[in-house]
Amino acid sequence: MRFAIFSDIHSNLEALASVFLNIINSNEQVDTFLIPGDIVGYGPNPNECCTIIKFLKNGKSSLKNEIQSIINDVDIDTSDKRSITDYIFSMGKKAYVIVGNHDKAAIGQPSYCSEMVASAAKAAKWTTTVLRKENARFLKSLRFSKKLKKYGIQLVHSTPVYPQGYEYTECAGTLSYETLFANITFAGHTHKPAAYLYTKQKRNVTASVFISAHQYDDQLMLDERESMVSADEFEVVHVSGQRYYINPGSVGQPRDGVPKASYMVYDTALKKIYLKRSAYNTEATKAKILKAELPADLANRVVKGN
Repeated sequence: MRFAIFSDIHSNLEALASVFLNIINSNEQVDTFLIPGDIVGYGPNPNECCTIIKFLKNGKSSLKNEIQSIINDVDIDTSDKRSITDYIFSMGKKAYVIVGNHDKAAIGQPSYCSEMVASAAKAAKWTTTVLRKENARFLKSLRFSKKLKKYGIQLVHSTPVYPQGYEYTECAGTLSYETLFANITFAGHTHKPAAYLYTKQKRNVTASVFISAHQYDDQLMLDERESMVSADEFEVVHVSGQRYYINPGSVGQPRDGVPKASYMVYDTALKKIYLKRSAYNTEATKAKILKAELPADLANRVVKGN
């Protein structure tokens, strides 16, 4: 089985389309999508992104004409539009999707455990005003977490212990073997890709961080930062007493200094996870954000990647 994991799309249609195109152009076999929340928020295309993700989850043929129209409006070559549309259609009912805090805020159910900064709150309010009823119903139908027991996977948006709280996981040290309930926990929320290994006895310092996380997790101990093994791909070892917490980064609003859509691929046969990046027209998304009169810092962040 090969999973593609992408999170925090945040209403960025161009970025989402680039992920599909990158998978197509790299001849990447993907059997199933895992989407750990925040489909909307921040960006200018909440309905378009909801419609696509809804089709990937539910596979309703009635959405095909709308999806074709949506992709036709993306600023890419005509041949690429056709390829992306066909690929989306081939992946109907092949996605597991959970809800994120921005998804909840957009339907009037904000988290009681964290307050959004002003620009995020303004974008959430704007999203609420433009979100169509059928897409609001879709977001409302999503659960806080999903377990794929066959593969030892759990999806959450932030932490497994209290996924509905959305406490911001600034410090990976707050997690532990005991607070992870599956072999691999895929999460989002921070917009920065990272991968951690936890052991039953203690956090494994010498080989805990596979994808460099020093910019994301400033509270890691200095000796741990110095001992990090940074890589764009790594092997997942399924042995008793080991669990992983893995963040694929953000599709629509990365914050690790790389202005590209970020996602991961997990090959269960090879037991490997790969970090992937896809470039897209960030200036087009920036222009759409400003045209919608959303906060300028959200537009600039897309271009800068932080």
